[in-house]
Amino acid sequence: MKLIERTSYLKQLQNVIGTPDIKVITGVRRSGKSKLMDAFISLLEKDGAPKNIVRIKLNLKQFEALKAGDALYRYIDERYREGVTNYLFIDEVQLCDGFETVINSLYEEERFDIYLTGSNAFLLSSDLATLFGGRVFEIAMFPFSFREYLLYYPENDIQAAFDRYVIEGGMSGSYLYKDQRDARKYLAGIVRTTITKDIVTKFKIENEDLLNMIADFLMDNIG
Repeated sequence: MKLIERTSYLKQLQNVIGTPDIKVITGVRRSGKSKLMDAFISLLEKDGAPKNIVRIKLNLKQFEALKAGDALYRYIDERYREGVTNYLFIDEVQLCDGFETVINSLYEEERFDIYLTGSNAFLLSSDLATLFGGRVFEIAMFPFSFREYLLYYPENDIQAAFDRYVIEGGMSGSYLYKDQRDARKYLAGIVRTTITKDIVTKFKIENEDLLNMIADFLMDNIG
């Protein structure tokens, strides 16, 4: 898959390096939050300054044991190094039970420069203030803008490119599919996963079938 550097988001992250805030990247599923974090870490590694980077991806099997708050804290604490700048990066932080207690404790200890990603369903702007007591710098990430779409698909005919963008949208994962029907299935899968894993879980909705019917109706009747 062709990678496009999300320069505006990287710039936002670079501007807050070393600030005391808890930096949180929010956005819909598959919008590129984890890729952005990877790109940012690569930039940090290139600057030559002594540093210690702790990277945790809670959506991966290898970090399954860290989904309990105490285990997550111990893992991070054991990897702290004196005498250098310590960076902490956690993907899908909401998958850890009691993550807010862990992060708030680390914030108070002032040992790590903290960066998080998480699902929009669990880390809405209103939730962030409650979870972290106003200590947050939020970077809201979106699918590809039209400008970014043009970087992915260079096109001299801007109107033709825009017409395609309106149909294909900005979820770059769908660009891998040559058949538009397959691309739509991919996008439908994201929507369905958002409903079943995020909305149903967060709001404890019991009638999932009814929610799916409402979502289908709304998507068929936009505007």
